[in-house]
Amino acid sequence: MKKKYRSCNLIQHGLCFFNDSLVSCCYSPVDQINGQRPPALFDGYKGEILSKEELFSRIDKFASVFRNGGTPVQCKDCYKIEEKEWKEDDNQYIDFVTVTHYSNCNADCVYCSNNLCQEDRTNDTYKVYPFLKKLKEEDVLRKGFELHIGGGEFSIYDECDELIEEFALTEYAKVCIATNAIKYKENIAKALGKNNKVVISLDSGCRETFKKVKRIDAFENVVENIKKYADADKEHLNLTLKYIIIPTVNDNLNEFKKFIELTHKLGVKFVSIDIEARYSRSVNHRIDYYYYELFKKMKEYAEKSNYFYGVFVHSFMEQDSEFMKEFENKPIKKLVSRIKTKLNQKNIHKLYTSHKY
Repeated sequence: MKKKYRSCNLIQHGLCFFNDSLVSCCYSPVDQINGQRPPALFDGYKGEILSKEELFSRIDKFASVFRNGGTPVQCKDCYKIEEKEWKEDDNQYIDFVTVTHYSNCNADCVYCSNNLCQEDRTNDTYKVYPFLKKLKEEDVLRKGFELHIGGGEFSIYDECDELIEEFALTEYAKVCIATNAIKYKENIAKALGKNNKVVISLDSGCRETFKKVKRIDAFENVVENIKKYADADKEHLNLTLKYIIIPTVNDNLNEFKKFIELTHKLGVKFVSIDIEARYSRSVNHRIDYYYYELFKKMKEYAEKSNYFYGVFVHSFMEQDSEFMKEFENKPIKKLVSRIKTKLNQKNIHKLYTSHKY
């Protein structure tokens, strides 16, 4: 039986592991602006294994609000909400899981949400594998579900091999892994060969810019490891190199051209372009016109090469989609008045040196 109403698939069928809570998703309507956080299923979560009944009882606390015509306060104005027909029976399953509960990393990226203090980072966190394995055995996690792995650096996470071997190498899930490629991991290469996705935020095309972004001197090593991953991706469909535009650091077309040329040499055919989240949040997602114009130039430059199958864009399209449509369809002069926040070099510098999110 189906019923039509406004809801969200992640509220009904999503799980996200944070360092201090189990939530429905890693989104929030305005991406944590004004303290708004995703719907929490379990505050103070530390790896507890919930029964199926307990888990869906917690999920239904929020899903039932939608079902009854309302909207949970945590979901107000979220762009993920959609009106459609939702299943009313046989709906106790999870089809989207995000693992982002640990913070340890072997880099110190200038834009990282975990860089409050290098000493605060730790790999000593709770386990997610036992709970996920149980959910799989109970058919709560059905074959083909999406598993996204982020947080700290996955290649040094102590459940890395267990999660890859249980879900990626068996092709039980569609796994997407974020890694900085400083450390090469054989199982990540094997996962690529099984049509799982790997995303590497390179954010640069040369050693000097890489050091500014990552605050570690490992450019040549990373390039070498990317080449190994690209060779493992036989169909050249599953490895993506990401370029995060960081104000005052790599926000120019010349650096992006170096990035594209390097990507071509490495044999990677997908690139992703995004705007850095800390900057985007600081201006309430009213991204300066300069970055929309830069994005268009980057996209055009990448697409000129027949070597690329596609270009993927995230924040530009999702968080300010109406403005993006207007930007694409109207002359520049009519848009300039829409921009409420101009790039302030002093404030941006403070943003990336204060280590506060």
